[in-house]
Amino acid sequence: MFQKSTFAIVLLFILSSCSVQQKSLEINDWYAFTKTNTAQQEPSKVYEFKDEIISMHGEDPSCLMTKKSYKNFELTLEYRWNLDEKYNLKGTKNSGVMYNIPLDASDRIWPKGIQFQIKEKTTGDFIFLDNITAKVNGKLVEAGTSVVSPKFLENENTYGEWNLVVIKSFNGKITQYLNGKLVNECTEASSTEGKISLNYERSPIDFKNIRIKNISK
Repeated sequence: MFQKSTFAIVLLFILSSCSVQQKSLEINDWYAFTKTNTAQQEPSKVYEFKDEIISMHGEDPSCLMTKKSYKNFELTLEYRWNLDEKYNLKGTKNSGVMYNIPLDASDRIWPKGIQFQIKEKTTGDFIFLDNITAKVNGKLVEAGTSVVSPKFLENENTYGEWNLVVIKSFNGKITQYLNGKLVNECTEASSTEGKISLNYERSPIDFKNIRIKNISK
């Protein structure tokens, strides 16, 4: 069990009107679950929170999931692979950010939704899970358990450096950016709203500066 931190993860919500409304969410606005324990747990019991950084490490794959559902949003965050030798990282580094996870989807590894793949040499891929579909380059992605649609280009920073992810989802049109460049895009996604999850896939990884705002186009 990790010591509970007092810091809060700040999510910024910017409405499409001229006025700007912001709301700060405490860590209690999220929950965690693991592969071996799918019951909703306090995030601080699963992950380490320090200096406004979420550190994910350990043996059990898991998710940090929002309790709320979001539609027509822009999500930004930063991540880096944690290369500390104490974690003895081996094999292919693997993680991901999921979104448009239906509220009624089961908490499991991995839930129904769309994933921004974070993985060696494939960061930026779409992964459509549990029969989610969309059109990429005008062609409908075939429904399946876990269907990959490759990124357009490679733009991940050197391991250990921070990377900036931006995901825009508006009425079925989704764009995924990595370090300022468009790396994937789809239209007519069959899931247009839902919860957001940071996935831990047994590769130590850090996240920070998680923000979301409403968009009107």
